[in-house]
Amino acid sequence: MITVFTSELTNRLRYIFELYFEELLQVPVLFVTTEQEFERAQGARLNYSNREFSFCQLNLRPHALLFQKELCYQDLTAISCNDELCFLKSSGDSFLPFDPFAAGFFLVSRYEEYLERQFGKHRRYPPHHSVLHRNKLLQRPVVNEWALLLARKIQSHYPDFRYQQAAFNFLTTIDVDNAWAYKNKSWPRMAGATLKAALNGNYQANRDRFRVLAGKEDDPYDTYNYIRRVYQQKADHLRFFFLLGRPGRYDRNVSPRNENYRQLIRELAATFPVGIHPSYRSSMIKSELRREINLLKDITGEMVDASRQHFLRLELPKTYRRLLKAGIKTDYTMGYAECLGFRAGIASPFYFYDLKFEEKTSLRVTPFQGMDVTLKDYLKLSPGLALDEIRKLMLEVKKFGGTFVSIWHNESLSDQGDWAGWRQVFEEMTALAISLKDGSE
Repeated sequence: MITVFTSELTNRLRYIFELYFEELLQVPVLFVTTEQEFERAQGARLNYSNREFSFCQLNLRPHALLFQKELCYQDLTAISCNDELCFLKSSGDSFLPFDPFAAGFFLVSRYEEYLERQFGKHRRYPPHHSVLHRNKLLQRPVVNEWALLLARKIQSHYPDFRYQQAAFNFLTTIDVDNAWAYKNKSWPRMAGATLKAALNGNYQANRDRFRVLAGKEDDPYDTYNYIRRVYQQKADHLRFFFLLGRPGRYDRNVSPRNENYRQLIRELAATFPVGIHPSYRSSMIKSELRREINLLKDITGEMVDASRQHFLRLELPKTYRRLLKAGIKTDYTMGYAECLGFRAGIASPFYFYDLKFEEKTSLRVTPFQGMDVTLKDYLKLSPGLALDEIRKLMLEVKKFGGTFVSIWHNESLSDQGDWAGWRQVFEEMTALAISLKDGSE
């Protein structure tokens, strides 16, 4: 156990201390607000206040962030700690030159996103606006790093202090935006696609379409048996998200009324965990989210409590509040489409803290670090270079503990056209993740 003295126990302070100690380090934390309680405490003690105690070896003068009641712009000037950049300064007589609790809260709560007024495409928060991007820290799980830094500092003063670093884990997720390239489409949609391809001179697409519909070739997006084979012994490390929205410009999925699509979902749900992929439309029409969740529940016969937003549309706190009201318990949207890395500075799941209501919620956020489309389309990487980047991120997660989460799509595993060679990336990523989890690398 560690005993923490604070002059005021706020919701912000409790949230971030419990995240560091109880979740990341597996250490119970006890908060006290009187000198008498603090002096009587046994074992490791940490003074997080502007007071001085002769009997306490660890003093950290806090940044004001955890005691504020409002949202305001913070001084994010970078400072150095052990030759590494960090932010939110502490004091010269503190055991660290920065406040890892305030800095960690700033990142995990996504404080900076509440203050942003200029969004990118699809109203997504632009990564280049983040403090981690500006300080070239985006590809490091700094919150996990800071947790270990704290633990080691405490242990240097209290040798009996014991903690447990989080083990490496991994999760591969598949977004099914369009279950098939040619099969199981409505006749009007099929006719429109055929005409469009002909007008654009894309005769190969029409030849492929007719061969698939004639049963002479497999549909290129039908990669589900392949995915099953790769994860046949690791079903708990794979999760599918299904798009069930009404058709629209950005929602191009097969109709959820199609019995073949429904059967596909049932078959995959029998082996792997599944979740809802809330449509683009659902970000604008509240009732659509519940309708889509109920559709998936009707298809699988199971409760739906996991989600990832289509096009990674995430607006704080609006999106997460909607998910909570709809009964979602875990969301997997926290990450960037445009680049790789740790959007919230952490490689571990955490609870969403609502800054407007100033409370820890029951929504569990599982951040991801990389996506197939990011690697190929945004970063323009070859399969070989993409695998190098995945390996770097995975080793960072292994070093500091946490879960490496990646996003793939059924079509990106077709090994055809622009996606030729990406199956090898998928397979080698999986093999590396298994070896790191088993401790063989």
